[in-house]
Amino acid sequence: MNALHLSLRNGIFLAAAIVTIAAAGCDDLLQEPESGNTPLPFHLEEVSGNGQVGGAGSPLPVPVRVRVLDTNDEPSPRLWVEWTVIGGSGEVTPRNTFSDENGIAETTWILGPETGPQQVRVFVNGGTPMFFDATAVSP
Repeated sequence: MNALHLSLRNGIFLAAAIVTIAAAGCDDLLQEPESGNTPLPFHLEEVSGNGQVGGAGSPLPVPVRVRVLDTNDEPSPRLWVEWTVIGGSGEVTPRNTFSDENGIAETTWILGPETGPQQVRVFVNGGTPMFFDATAVSP
């Protein structure tokens, strides 16, 4: 079978499944849930590192830290946490971490070479992202 045939075949099966669900009176399964109805399985709490000022191109003095919490506000260990620089062209190291036994995850933020505001996004699967800000000044 060639790739086009497989793609068409998979598309037909998907369409048939959608029609079957809708015909069974379950069309609410096809809609996005309304916000606020289902709590996210995890959320982040700031621990340290937000609002720092540091030299452009240099690591910030305090690591950026978050605590991963479940829906009962209990620490969630061993969860994959992603750190991404979204403003200022700096870097974080490591870019991916696991939360420890207390739900804490951290990274080192190295500011980009330009002065001014910079930002890091932190995300855990099943949660809402959190943002950390810093200001780079002339070294």
